[in-house]
Amino acid sequence: MKAATPKRKALKSNSAKKKPAKRKTPRSKPAKRKMTKRPAAKADTALRQGFGSEPGFPISLAMRAGDFVFASAQGDHEFDPANVVYDERGLVVSDGSNMPPRSVAEETRASLRSIETSLKEAGCTLGDVVDTSVWLRDARDFPEVNVAYAEFFKRNCPTRSVFRVDFMFDCRVEIKVIAYKPLTSVATGRAKAGSRKLPRSGRRA
Repeated sequence: MKAATPKRKALKSNSAKKKPAKRKTPRSKPAKRKMTKRPAAKADTALRQGFGSEPGFPISLAMRAGDFVFASAQGDHEFDPANVVYDERGLVVSDGSNMPPRSVAEETRASLRSIETSLKEAGCTLGDVVDTSVWLRDARDFPEVNVAYAEFFKRNCPTRSVFRVDFMFDCRVEIKVIAYKPLTSVATGRAKAGSRKLPRSGRRA
């Protein structure tokens, strides 16, 4: 008997149907966000306002910034740049004002009265002052300045710094202050003032 021959595996013909290839669907790219530029915020001029000026100088005597009011340094002096006289060291001998001689206490009082006027324009008083800076030409003047200064600040006294400097003016003391006066209280005060009834004509107030 003939030995059984093993069955050969049928070869796959090239004509066999191939499985259709899966089409790769392109992934949709996330849409780019359009960045829109915001318009620049306009400065709120109501929160920053200058008061008072000095002819010939680009300064404000007082500047409100939010709830704070900053006053320029002030002293009892005048200044004429065309007539200033300097010594060999560059220090001022005369500021051209030819003001009469006065004591350092008088200069201190005059300086604080000038500051008081500037603060009033911004709706403040010396009672609203929270910080002061004092400059002295001669440190030995401090005791006299301190006594005159104390006449204006009696309770809730502001913080204070004292320095010795060489001035550009013919004076012995200059003072600068910072006041705190919330805008809401200023607006309330103005509203109350505006609500007062005026006396009728023909009648005495």
